[in-house]
Amino acid sequence: MKPFTLVAIALITSLLTSPLFGVAALREVIVSHADEKGVLQLYRMKEDGTSSRQLTQSKHGCRQPSCSPDGTKLAYVEQVGHALAIRISDPDGQNVRTLIKEGMNLFPSWLPDSEQLVWMKVKPQPKQDPARNAQIHLVNVRTGKARRLFTDKEQLKHSNAMPVVSSQGDRIAFVSNRSGDMRVWMSALDGSDAKLVSKPEMEYHKQIKAPFEQKVPAWSPDGKWIAHWEGVEMIHMSKFTGVPHPQRDQMIASTFHVWVVGSDGNNRRKAGRGDDPTWSPDGFVTRAFPDPKRGAPVVMVGSASGDKALPIVPPRRNWGRFTWLPLKTENKAKPGVPVVASYEGRIRATGFDHNFRDTGPTEMIIKTQTDYEAFLRKIPKQTISKTNPAPPSKDPLLQKPPIDFGKHMMLVAVRANSMYVTPKLESVVVDKDALLVHILDPDLGETRLLNQMQGIGTYRAVVVPKHDGPIQFLRKKAKPAPRRK
Repeated sequence: MKPFTLVAIALITSLLTSPLFGVAALREVIVSHADEKGVLQLYRMKEDGTSSRQLTQSKHGCRQPSCSPDGTKLAYVEQVGHALAIRISDPDGQNVRTLIKEGMNLFPSWLPDSEQLVWMKVKPQPKQDPARNAQIHLVNVRTGKARRLFTDKEQLKHSNAMPVVSSQGDRIAFVSNRSGDMRVWMSALDGSDAKLVSKPEMEYHKQIKAPFEQKVPAWSPDGKWIAHWEGVEMIHMSKFTGVPHPQRDQMIASTFHVWVVGSDGNNRRKAGRGDDPTWSPDGFVTRAFPDPKRGAPVVMVGSASGDKALPIVPPRRNWGRFTWLPLKTENKAKPGVPVVASYEGRIRATGFDHNFRDTGPTEMIIKTQTDYEAFLRKIPKQTISKTNPAPPSKDPLLQKPPIDFGKHMMLVAVRANSMYVTPKLESVVVDKDALLVHILDPDLGETRLLNQMQGIGTYRAVVVPKHDGPIQFLRKKAKPAPRRK
């Protein structure tokens, strides 16, 4: 038997019995969770918990990571002696330097320019919530020059804590006791024009006999929403009061919820139980709550199809918050367009001439639900295999994941001359008013003579923000791999 025939049989066996499909592109996070010794370290991983790698080797713990909007810098808090210092590094944990080293410094948060950040500096008092005796500072990470914000005499009378700046850079949300209990406020960067953002449904819990408070504000990526924690603070629980009262402790824990409110103070809604809210890069709220069975928190993130768990904290491990890495395209072209989701799989080829050249569309721009459903009908419902009947296809698009076509569109590249080799997305970039979609068609290699079986090709589909200007697909072919001698 000829060598090529042996290769062909091997390829047919493996390729026909292995489903070719893709899932939504996994995003990356940087998480603070305990190592095997119980010390909080930073880990970089996929949002499904895979590909985890440890970034720090701290003696006393690292927490509250915050990735810069441009994705080039990481800020976090590390305990150094009796101080809580703010460190800066690359997103892979390299080139570490201390930015702020004296005192108790918490909750670093970036400005949109990725050159400055704000944080809260605490003057700790025994048995007191740190947020009740804190002030907000700003620092330039390049020069190290820092200054205090909110220096008006009236502002200095109150505690100001947990700052976060909007994506436009003109407003700051923070927590303050200037109205009595801790509430989320919003103002200009200098503290002027301050106003309450989110009014609780109840100011005081009559059964628990304690006030409702708010903490940890977080801006949505578009600057239109603020998420925050709300509930009866933990300092009223038995382990802080010294008076055992398990039933009351359960009632206190049941008040912990994440709320979302418009930056104008309207349209307040409950996102769900939990604490430590953040926003995913595509604009969905995340929240965390303890799971006694796991001995670690469950982190939930919203999506177009509902909430899902992020297994980013191992069982029986403590944690200290997490941060998302910004979405980015596969190359460094600027300005890049974020890819919200990516799919790949097999598709029915539309038509061929006598030389087996495709005569149907090889690129599609899908902007409506009707066009989306028409595209889904082109995807085979059974896996291409020798099994009879063929098993159902596992292509995730057959589950019809919802797409908001008011905000997004789907771009599709079809490889009709191969049922094995899928087009690859290199980048989606804006050039003036045009959207340029760079597609690479890999060489068919040893699968070249195995194609066009049953009129099936491959596709690559990506979901990106909607673009009203011209859209152009730019495709190139990869060079054949050198033949092995």
